Amino acid sequence: MMPTCQHCKKQWTYFQSIKNLLLLRCPYCKERNYARKFRKRDIAFGVILPIVILFILPLTSLSFIGRTSIVFGAIIVYLATYPIKLTLTKEEEPIF
Repeated sequence: MMPTCQHCKKQWTYFQSIKNLLLLRCPYCKERNYARKFRKRDIAFGVILPIVILFILPLTSLSFIGRTSIVFGAIIVYLATYPIKLTLTKEEEPIF
């Protein structure tokens, strides 16, 4: 499911979502949207990836290039799938 602007209620395409990934400004009405905080996938990615990078990958017999490829591959997959489950809100949510 692609993100929907909370102001004009129009659904964005995948490429519009990628293009507006940083600012989250609606391509139709130009209003700013905010990403919903603390999504389970983001928390899991933010916790699991550093553990893998810091503790598990150094224990493997992979070369530095192999380990770096795995890390970059994981980051690319995350960024490619981010717009698909992005949920927008009208107002910025508090951090806590």
